[in-house]
Amino acid sequence: MFVLRSLVILLLVAPSLSFAQQLPSPPPANPQLVQHKNWFVPAQVWDVQKNPVLSKFRPPNLNYSAYSAVGYSLANTIAIIGPTKEIVIIDTLENVQTVNDAIAAYRAANIFPAGPLPIRAIIYTHNHIDHIGGVQAYISAAQMKPCLPERQDNAGSDDALDADALDCISIIGQENIVSGVNTTATISGTIINARSAYMYGGFLPASWRVTNGIGLSVSEGTSDFVTPSRTFSQKMQLTAAGVNMDVVYAPSETNDELVVFIPDAKNGGSGAGGLLQSAEVLQGPSFPNLYSLRGTAYRNPAVWYQSVDMLRKYDTWCMLPSHGTPLCGQDNVQKLMLHFRDAVQYTHDQAVRWMNQGYTMEELPGLIPMPQYLIDELSTIQTAKGNTVTDPRDYLRFFYGSVPQAVRELYFGNVGWFQADPVALAPTPPKEYAARMVALIGLDKLHSMTDLALVNGEYQWAAELASLAVTANPNDQAARDQKAAAFMKLAEPQTNPNWRNWYLTGANALKNIFPTPQTPAFAGGLTAPGIVAAMPYDDWVGYWPLRLKAETTIQGNVNRMMGISFGPSAANQSPEGYVMHVRRSVAEVISTGADRAELAKISPFFIEMSKATQTKLVYADVAGKDYNFPTVLSQLIDSGEIKVNGGTKTDVTSFFAMFERPPATQPVLVAR
Repeated sequence: MFVLRSLVILLLVAPSLSFAQQLPSPPPANPQLVQHKNWFVPAQVWDVQKNPVLSKFRPPNLNYSAYSAVGYSLANTIAIIGPTKEIVIIDTLENVQTVNDAIAAYRAANIFPAGPLPIRAIIYTHNHIDHIGGVQAYISAAQMKPCLPERQDNAGSDDALDADALDCISIIGQENIVSGVNTTATISGTIINARSAYMYGGFLPASWRVTNGIGLSVSEGTSDFVTPSRTFSQKMQLTAAGVNMDVVYAPSETNDELVVFIPDAKNGGSGAGGLLQSAEVLQGPSFPNLYSLRGTAYRNPAVWYQSVDMLRKYDTWCMLPSHGTPLCGQDNVQKLMLHFRDAVQYTHDQAVRWMNQGYTMEELPGLIPMPQYLIDELSTIQTAKGNTVTDPRDYLRFFYGSVPQAVRELYFGNVGWFQADPVALAPTPPKEYAARMVALIGLDKLHSMTDLALVNGEYQWAAELASLAVTANPNDQAARDQKAAAFMKLAEPQTNPNWRNWYLTGANALKNIFPTPQTPAFAGGLTAPGIVAAMPYDDWVGYWPLRLKAETTIQGNVNRMMGISFGPSAANQSPEGYVMHVRRSVAEVISTGADRAELAKISPFFIEMSKATQTKLVYADVAGKDYNFPTVLSQLIDSGEIKVNGGTKTDVTSFFAMFERPPATQPVLVAR
């Protein structure tokens, strides 16, 4: 078993936020957005067996029970309790604290027993932190320990898994999940942490936020990752807690997305129907985030709606999504799936159609309106709350994703950033361009034009005019105030909280309230040490070349090597060796496997360390003010925990000094 924990700030609202000046009053929120909160409030456990709206659809004689805890986090954590009275958990929220709250709710409802929990399996639907980060809370509360991590040479097998035959908790995911976690943990997570804070309202007071679209909020806490003990490729038959399930690959929001189908005929019932845990293939009560403002790899909508088509083939009497309340009834589920997939296909096909006629990325949003009938025809769906406080049309309204942001990403995903006008090939740098435009217009006139746009209610135009002055001179507080005023007005009508939060955070930054250029970088979130340290060695070693200070190594004509020999990361794993070769502008990573002789042959010196020692380095190598990697590295060499072979301590410390430390402060995203 390999489990690590880390105190993190998760795309968060930190209670320690301080403000340089008195906050203004926030603008009123769109009433539709306020009403949308009813999907997630109050936080509660939804019981498919007893809820009056859900239970009437449940077939007789099924030998398991299904529950969904909604509102304790951005995502849901789902429990399946089988005939053996053991538990299968699907998704583990974003941190230990939120899972503990959900466990308490499950106990209060007499669903979970007192004492250690008889958890038989934990299934990650995909790699996002709100689905994996709280796993340690379940592990700590369980009777058994997790099974050992899967060996890479056994990964991705579609053979059946009988988890009930094991004396440990099976941790299950699709074969791409570790690489998905690694992408954010060691590659893009630092900038996505910052962007997520804007998107989810992490720099805003709690009173300014309404919902986060597919859940109430994200929170700060301790996030972890436990490496899967079993992954599969396409489809795996799973038996756990006496429940027979199909775990099925369904690429959509991520390329490691899976769904869980529990067929009635194999679990005490009859017929071809079953219960579906749909993950984020149907994302929740919102138009899907085909592109996320926080930043993400390309999500291919054509692949996404084809995965929905796969789910439509299941005769599903109830669907438990990873966001939002359960939806039961074959007709309800099929109508939602049909309209959802049509909305995604329409967005994809029309973007490609207009793109192929020569229209640019910025022109597409105006050409592709959301078909209103797809939204309106959802009104007949009966939701878990019986439509009394939720509106099923929300499933395709713009509460999380939107057509305007999706179609621009579609253009980029298909033909890239260049929109065919060669003026963009070598553009005037933004600051110089803005300064020239200000000089051309005249600063006083520019300020007056911006004021007039604000008075006339032309808030987007006002923001664009003010941006010229702010970019040319970030210290022009008059222009900053004008742009902030425009953002406050632009926030007011938004149904999409991502857009609203970004406008409001940008306005505060322009007013020098929060965040400021001195705001410390997050010491966790997607890059939490507990997540990074759970990654395979090759991912951690491969992270260092991304931090090479190439301008220095080029100037110094550097040509140096250092080897690293790691002890086994778990009882069923093998030692691993790598050589890092800094060759002027790059750092090449060479894998030598378990062959120490090969390591010594390639590199003039190498270091040796155990998994526990490497973990100490990971915890020292964090963003923000807690960075103390050089000190810890030196101490570990002095103590002998890191053994240097064929070189000196100075060789090691000077080698790592060629790489940049993680950022100490947040990047400036708006007021720049």
